[in-house]
Amino acid sequence: RIVTLEGSRANINIPKDEFQDYDITYFVSDIEPFISNDDWLNQFGNIIMMQKPEDMELFPPEEKGFSYLMLFDDYNKIDLTLLPLEELDNYLKGDKLIKVLIDKDCRIKRDIVPTDIDYHVR
Repeated sequence: RIVTLEGSRANINIPKDEFQDYDITYFVSDIEPFISNDDWLNQFGNIIMMQKPEDMELFPPEEKGFSYLMLFDDYNKIDLTLLPLEELDNYLKGDKLIKVLIDKDCRIKRDIVPTDIDYHVR
């Protein structure tokens, strides 16, 4: 329902380079269909390496999300996190280096302007 971009690609204050990855978050109403079958990830390209950190845990993670760290055959890298919609408010209170790409239901009621202020040395 909502897609955001975080990290260096959302930061207008740094030059873009070929080594930057895409840090993407999908807010979904139901995570289970996504994590039960990874075929939907093929729409991003040919995956040559993928890690699912939450699947590698000896004990279940405390967070409510699920992550995919993917490297594609064109050497682009996507770190994709799935979060339930009910985590949106907590997410928006966190890191300010966020760019909203899609908000299908207009759930975000304020303008989000990406800023790297949290990363400045004081």
